[in-house]
Amino acid sequence: MAQQHLDPTDPTARSVTGDALAGYLRGQATEFLRALRLHRETGNGQNGTEDSVDAARALRHSARRISGSLHTFRPLLDADWSEAMRPELAWLSGTLALEHACAARLERLLLALHRLSGSTAFPAQSAASAVGGRVTGAGRGVPAPAGGRAPGTRPAVAPTATAERGNLTVGAAKAGALLERQLTLARTRAHSSALQALGSSRFHAVADKVAVLASEVPLTPAAAGADLRPLAAAAGERLTDAVAALPLVTAGHPYNAEALIHGLSPDTAPHPQD
Repeated sequence: MAQQHLDPTDPTARSVTGDALAGYLRGQATEFLRALRLHRETGNGQNGTEDSVDAARALRHSARRISGSLHTFRPLLDADWSEAMRPELAWLSGTLALEHACAARLERLLLALHRLSGSTAFPAQSAASAVGGRVTGAGRGVPAPAGGRAPGTRPAVAPTATAERGNLTVGAAKAGALLERQLTLARTRAHSSALQALGSSRFHAVADKVAVLASEVPLTPAAAGADLRPLAAAAGERLTDAVAALPLVTAGHPYNAEALIHGLSPDTAPHPQD
């Protein structure tokens, strides 16, 4: 059954009171507990299944939504409980988000590298391994000796694979290989940190509090008749002001645009700003 989300910003809706907030928090706490049970049933080892990854993602989403609601509507909740709960939920959602952030960051950076170098597609790592080439620190391609790599060399995309990398230069290929190596390692470490967090006493304490929240929401006495829409509108205004303060208009050129002249791209024409 699809969950109905709290939407106190709907101008056509009737007054949204603390009862709606309580129902929403109970629903998110239930989703949290359901995801936790699924994560335990599907396995939480280093080689977890796709279901366990989805369960961890659902845990992160529920924790973030509960934390965001506690922040937005904190005047209507017990202050001591809310202030103790929010940092723990932020810790949990942040820890679980690291692995996904590394994968997303790798994809964004590789796509940006393609654009800078004028390539239409980035060759897969497996293709580079199949070729078996090596690129030295000076950027010259030398074949790998039988039984091992040449001294002082690093694995990278072979410069002979021009059909797959289009206009990708040797320097850009080396940068892509370095990005993939570093962020894959970071993703592995983030996965291990998430598993450690989910097995820690700190997480079990958070889960116990969420279990209580699933049946009892500590609202203040004034919350029963309070309208949630002004608090939601205030949060929206803070977000709008924060976006307006970003220096997107004043940034006239892509970061480190002069690198285009030094080997990343055969075309030095300005690229659209990201």
